[in-house]
Amino acid sequence: MNLDEAVGSIEGCQTIDALTAELQRIIEHYGFASFAFVDIGTPGIDDPFVVTTNDNRWDATYRDSGFVHSDPIIPVVRRTNTPFSWGAVPLPVRRGQRKPKALQVMEAAGDHGYTEGFVVPFHFIDRLGRVNSASCAFFWKDQRSRFFFFLKHKKLDLHIIMLYWAQRMMDVAAKQLSRRDRFTDPEGNPIEAHLLTDRERDVLSWAARGKTQSETATILSVADATVETHIKHAMQKLGAGNKTHAVARALFLGLIDI
Repeated sequence: MNLDEAVGSIEGCQTIDALTAELQRIIEHYGFASFAFVDIGTPGIDDPFVVTTNDNRWDATYRDSGFVHSDPIIPVVRRTNTPFSWGAVPLPVRRGQRKPKALQVMEAAGDHGYTEGFVVPFHFIDRLGRVNSASCAFFWKDQRSRFFFFLKHKKLDLHIIMLYWAQRMMDVAAKQLSRRDRFTDPEGNPIEAHLLTDRERDVLSWAARGKTQSETATILSVADATVETHIKHAMQKLGAGNKTHAVARALFLGLIDI
């Protein structure tokens, strides 16, 4: 299998199931047993968007144990764009009788037969101009010597393939699942027309944190009138009657964070 063939097959997939099956076929060519693609763009939630071909028992263990909050892989993904192996992630040292949760996660993976893993981070822009983060972990059950051969000779190929696959998955998922919180307004209408500029997002974000117009102007090193103009433009784009309404709509649509 070459890169052109893999990318072409991915771009031809129209559903989540098709993308899942195609990626599984590709990674088996590289020696991996399964994968888990996780949307990590919203920290703290118990049930993020996940596409996985992992064993059902491992998937249930991961979810039931709340490992998403203590998985040592996820914080590394949020800090880097570079793929890495599980073995490269530093783990806490056990002190006393209580075992750190990060160690529990990795030991549980080993109990389910996973001897190593390869992780590809993703940080990309969606069609509304927002940064999204995701992680794809590939699970290895074969001999570790074969895994190190993969790292030396084939990891770049898989990284390139995954850049195409992840973007395709997020586009297909947004369309197939009609993810209201990301791509539609409360009435289910597409929100492409609600694009905000960086400055409009900035002023609404500070307003959401309780800052006055004058305080926001000081923070952004601009004139009060400039802040007022950005707020008015944002209100018009969001169909809001006042600043508070604009902030509420922007938060609901995921255009700003607090």
